[in-house]
Amino acid sequence: MLPLLVRLLDTAQYETASEAVENAPTVMRDLGGFAWEPEYTPDPWQWVGVNGNGYNTIEVMYEPIIEAKTAIKHGMRVEHALMRIETGMLTRARTCLTDTQHSASMVTAKGRYADARPVRVLTPPSCGRCVILAGTSNVGERHPNCDCTVMWSHDVPANAYADPYSYLNDLVDADDMDALAKILGSRANVRAYLDGADLNQLVNAYRRKGSVTKAQFYDRRIKYTTEGTTRRGAAAYRMISAGYANGFIKHGGRYEKIDRPRLMPETIYEICDRTGRDPKQMLRNYGWIL
Repeated sequence: MLPLLVRLLDTAQYETASEAVENAPTVMRDLGGFAWEPEYTPDPWQWVGVNGNGYNTIEVMYEPIIEAKTAIKHGMRVEHALMRIETGMLTRARTCLTDTQHSASMVTAKGRYADARPVRVLTPPSCGRCVILAGTSNVGERHPNCDCTVMWSHDVPANAYADPYSYLNDLVDADDMDALAKILGSRANVRAYLDGADLNQLVNAYRRKGSVTKAQFYDRRIKYTTEGTTRRGAAAYRMISAGYANGFIKHGGRYEKIDRPRLMPETIYEICDRTGRDPKQMLRNYGWIL
């Protein structure tokens, strides 16, 4: 079975690389306005059988089988192990094809214009982590099953989702609150974004697992984040200036964080709805509006 899967992956790699080599010049012409004669044209077969990290695809696709056998040895049921193999192979195949597309388009673009740079483009629907990276040259930071694509240009293309706000504004115009809430973390965060909250602040609040949580604080249930609360975080100094925090305390060894929680927009709106305070001012004081 594995040899058949690898042959299918080889075929998919060749077709992906061939399409990238063929389409890259057209994309460059449409986005950057140049389509010079190539100094060289890559052979799509160069990408067949090789993963993005340089390993042979047979070795890469065999890894889930090894992991499943080890799991069975430690007590995992066979049907669960088979599902683990399927998921592992699917994830590795998708990543391999994404790397093939990125690499083939890069080599083709560089063969026509040495100063062409990668531009990260969204393939909707996209998650918050991908959205804030749209339009940047950061094409290597990806999560499993990430479907962002790469275009090569000397400038950020205007006619593609290579800008976080073009994508979000389209969702706002379509009144797609569910999609916006999925990107930004909650409907309260969508409200904060529409009130002027910084996109990166909202998305980065969820950057680490467990960084957004709920707790009982004094007499109420609050939702808060630990992001932006160290000495390097701008939100910490905003909170101190506003009188919401007294200063920094030791937290986990050498790190210091402010002595009060940084409230999430959800809790800020609850407080303002109850007390009649200005939510935009509170969002500013907690570092959401910059």
